[in-house]
Amino acid sequence: MKLPIFPLQLIVFPGEQVNLHIFEQRYRNLFNELRNGKELFFGIPPVINNEIYGIGTKLNLLQVVKDYQSGEMDVIAEGIEVFSINKVFPQYLDKAFAGADVEILENDGAYDLIKFEALKILYNQFQSLMPQKKEIKNIQGEIYSFQIAHLSGLNELQKLELLGNPSEEERQEFMIEHFQKIIPSMQSIEETQKRILANGHFKNLKAFNFSKPV
Repeated sequence: MKLPIFPLQLIVFPGEQVNLHIFEQRYRNLFNELRNGKELFFGIPPVINNEIYGIGTKLNLLQVVKDYQSGEMDVIAEGIEVFSINKVFPQYLDKAFAGADVEILENDGAYDLIKFEALKILYNQFQSLMPQKKEIKNIQGEIYSFQIAHLSGLNELQKLELLGNPSEEERQEFMIEHFQKIIPSMQSIEETQKRILANGHFKNLKAFNFSKPV
């Protein structure tokens, strides 16, 4: 299928809502067509090292939040599904914005219930070590790995690996391994920080008793 694309230094996961500020004229044109119903969907392929990555996310426009006098706009869009890119076109049909020939990567939402429960526990444990805890309000097992991806300390390469894997069971296994590696080091850092903070506090410590025989 052919899809208009909006390449950005951004990784979007299915089910994720993103806030975008649209300022380039060609992409203003794209979003005007989206809200007028001339186009139904668009794609965001991540830009990595100044190149369009071969996998991206198909989105739909949820809302134009604000129109500026300059023609710029603030919008909210939602990720729907993942695609791989066969070919990129500098112009989509006769439009000023780019497009691509893409193939949808169908999500296999099956997952192991025991591993899913283990992953939820690990995620909550990870979040308990963060300054601000981020809870997932509407947990969806078939895309749970995507729901927690941005909140789990993954680097960009790990996020791309997750995005390109169509199996939720394998994605959840990937996240479990990630947490099992990162949580112990985070706990060690937290303990070190507590020791550093305690160094400046008044301490109520029991003195050594010299009257007792050594």
